[in-house]
Amino acid sequence: MATAIASTQWVGTQDACKLLGLSRSTIQKLKTAGHFTPGICWYRRGIGRTAPTAWDVEACRAVLQCLTAADPAALETYQLSGKEVR
Repeated sequence: MATAIASTQWVGTQDACKLLGLSRSTIQKLKTAGHFTPGICWYRRGIGRTAPTAWDVEACRAVLQCLTAADPAALETYQLSGKEVR
């Protein structure tokens, strides 16, 4: 019995790179590092390591937002002429 992958829009690597503003090498590095979850952020469109990859851009964007979110407690605070600057 075949199961359908979620009803999100899946795109190829080239389109995912354009939509996310990432280079091909960066998206692959993030995938290899385990930041993008298989089956949620990406899947292979065939059998084997060299099969084309399909990407869920919205799931990837959510991961990128988490990776780039700054912890407010980790930000350094400076005092300039009576104003606090972060």
